[in-house]
Amino acid sequence: MFLIVYCALAIAVFFWMFGFTTVATVIGLLTLALLGYSFIRRQIEHRRFLKQHPTNKSRG
Repeated sequence: MFLIVYCALAIAVFFWMFGFTTVATVIGLLTLALLGYSFIRRQIEHRRFLKQHPTNKSRG
């Protein structure tokens, strides 16, 4: 995931350097959307895991 984001941002900077600011902005926004989707998906999977495997805190 890190490599995909890093390469996408590098491509956006490449376009930005040569004056294609609209394309660079679109690529940057898509990258941020991908990061947000990944974070939300990870949180949902974590909550599902906790529901399936509840922690038993009464053990001592």
